[in-house]
Amino acid sequence: MKTYQSGTKEKKKNFFKRHAQALIITGSAIVVAVVIVLSVVLTLPDSKPVDGPIDDDPPIVNTDPTIVMPMTGASVGLDYAYDKLVYWDTLEVWKVHPAIDFVGEGNVVAIRDGKVTAVDMHTTLDGNVVTVTHDDGYVSVYKSLGDDIAVKVGDEVKAGDKLGVTSNSMMSELNTGAHLHLELMKDGKYVDPSTVLPVNEDK
Repeated sequence: MKTYQSGTKEKKKNFFKRHAQALIITGSAIVVAVVIVLSVVLTLPDSKPVDGPIDDDPPIVNTDPTIVMPMTGASVGLDYAYDKLVYWDTLEVWKVHPAIDFVGEGNVVAIRDGKVTAVDMHTTLDGNVVTVTHDDGYVSVYKSLGDDIAVKVGDEVKAGDKLGVTSNSMMSELNTGAHLHLELMKDGKYVDPSTVLPVNEDK
């Protein structure tokens, strides 16, 4: 019995001798790991609540398109009337008027960013015409312009970019004199330009 115990003690002693280097490395690794964990814990930012109110709602960015009046200093002649008949003085007829006539001499500008998709010169009844296609299905049409058109098909225009000048080239509204006949369509249907134009700002 004693011999057996003595043999066991000797095996344990030999085990520690044989594995001393591995035990030292393992112990060192444990110490290093403990030091790293303590360093991370001690350097964590203070989690105390921040003084003052916290704004949970991000700021709202206005993504609405810029829309401007097509002319400055002009008066409204024949107004938009697509659901009733109005009298066209030049033609001496009663018919719908799917546009707003801005009467006066001056520059005509794009009411909104878009792309020039048509420039029609010397049409029989509408005179010189520029068509601008916008996002969201909107199309603006500028009739009764002078011969000096400032854009060509394919041009990208910004709101306020010059398209041309007013004239009396629109034969169907010749008696109105120099003016802009502005039509606006949404998804192929006429809409009242005054519903989108900043009319109240042009005073």
